[in-house]
Amino acid sequence: MNSLIISALRTTAIVATLFVLPAIASAKNDLAQDRANDLLATAGALSVKAAGPYVEVGTFRIQVSAKLGQPAERLADGTWLYKNFAAEQSTAHGTLVVRFTPEGRVSQLLLATPAVVAALRVTPNSPDRVRVASTDQR
Repeated sequence: MNSLIISALRTTAIVATLFVLPAIASAKNDLAQDRANDLLATAGALSVKAAGPYVEVGTFRIQVSAKLGQPAERLADGTWLYKNFAAEQSTAHGTLVVRFTPEGRVSQLLLATPAVVAALRVTPNSPDRVRVASTDQR
């Protein structure tokens, strides 16, 4: 009788473990994939490689306009702001900041929080004042 109870408890423990393991693995994957959201929340701005499949560093201004449309706002230094952008495979979202070289090519792409965008409006020529974290995971 005692061994029957122990056997039933072992079986219950094994079954419970099998049900819990996928949930734990999923939670770990969600945490690892949302590193971009954590970086954006911490740093206020996040360097991105591309905005969609056609806009990346080096893209001409006219191509940015053709692929992303007109920006929601243009800053005095020529920086373009696009609202409501999100990072791929993340819950990170904010304003896409597109900066250009004097020759009219994209020099920097950032995903920024409202606080950073407000700071850029006040001092648009100061990219060094914006702390940037990259999502490159090499």
